[in-house]
Amino acid sequence: MTAVSPTRSVEHGTIRLERLYKAKPQRVFAAWADSEARAKWDVPGRWVITEQTFDFREGGREMKRFGPAGDPRFLAQARYVDIVPERRIVYSYGMTDRGEPISVSLTTVEFTPVAGGTRLMLVEQVSLLDGRDKLAHREEGIASKLDKIGLLVSEAA
Repeated sequence: MTAVSPTRSVEHGTIRLERLYKAKPQRVFAAWADSEARAKWDVPGRWVITEQTFDFREGGREMKRFGPAGDPRFLAQARYVDIVPERRIVYSYGMTDRGEPISVSLTTVEFTPVAGGTRLMLVEQVSLLDGRDKLAHREEGIASKLDKIGLLVSEAA
């Protein structure tokens, strides 16, 4: 059993990121829904995924163990709450670092057709636990993933 820190805290934050992609909503949505496409963008920087399950459907669950090469210390466990193909994905997830809870989030991803492509809006409401994660780090990681999606969908266009 892990010792409980005498000082417990929670920091609430909201991450709101928008991207415009030169690809139709179907293609951008598929980057999230298809496990092979997802594997091309769903890891920050030079990190690696060492274990993953992927059940993309309402009520489906996803588990991902990841981290720097040689130290896959993070575990994210998600549940898909709402999926409207080519329009919206809502999922909740918790993350641990070496077994210690660091955050719990609710994320909504919207895909809106616009002239010349798709507007993606991602909003993540996050509770950061006991100072074990920082909102700026989380936002940087998500922004990097969204940029990789842009490269992926433009290559396939």
